[in-house]
Amino acid sequence: MKAIFAGTFNPFTLGHKNIVKRALDVFGSVTVAVAVETGKSTVPISKRTEIAKQATADLKGVTVENFDGLLTDYVKSIGEPCVLVRGVRSTKDLEYERDLTRVYKQLCGVQTVFIMPDAEYEHVSSTTVRALAALGGELDGFVEPCTKKSIMRIYGGQPNKGEL
Repeated sequence: MKAIFAGTFNPFTLGHKNIVKRALDVFGSVTVAVAVETGKSTVPISKRTEIAKQATADLKGVTVENFDGLLTDYVKSIGEPCVLVRGVRSTKDLEYERDLTRVYKQLCGVQTVFIMPDAEYEHVSSTTVRALAALGGELDGFVEPCTKKSIMRIYGGQPNKGEL
């Protein structure tokens, strides 16, 4: 069964990578599906995809690809049985993902598997990484070392919507 870990990955973090590793343990292979447009303010798809590819290059069984439009349409287009993998860090995440899971099931019949990150990654989020980069903060422990320069170049100095 094909495992799909979808998101905006704006940017891809160590928390995302931890979920991918854990999904690999269960499914043997994982497709990281980067959403082209979700209504969120994101950097161009090419940059987000490149960072995800760099961050997962050392993992066997991982592919990174883009999809445009609804995730449920992407799932239908695959043409083989698949499962969605979703990371859940907190009860807030669980409530949000529970509702999405019901939508995914209704629209395309796909099952969703929730995976909790290891405790050391529960606080890691793309929002935090964007804020740190915008303020020139240290990204160690939040992103793969091989992606730090790219993330700082792309997200550094951008207007910060959150505060740290």
